[in-house]
Amino acid sequence: MDTALALAAPAYKPPALAYRGEVAETDEVVWWIVVVGFAYAIALAYAAWCRHGGGSAEIQFGWSGFKVVCKSPS
Repeated sequence: MDTALALAAPAYKPPALAYRGEVAETDEVVWWIVVVGFAYAIALAYAAWCRHGGGSAEIQFGWSGFKVVCKSPS
């Protein structure tokens, strides 16, 4: 019985390292998240520049986009 197990073919095959064929799943990049994030970064940079100059910045977000208002002290 021991010799039959020793001569049996291995049941496990290691995975292939080279890719051949199609990808099983693909993820689509949601570009609007990238665009909104970039626009928000620009709005924050403008608000920081406004505050650095002594003003008070206000950022609003709506369906039409970002609105950044820089109010300088009078």
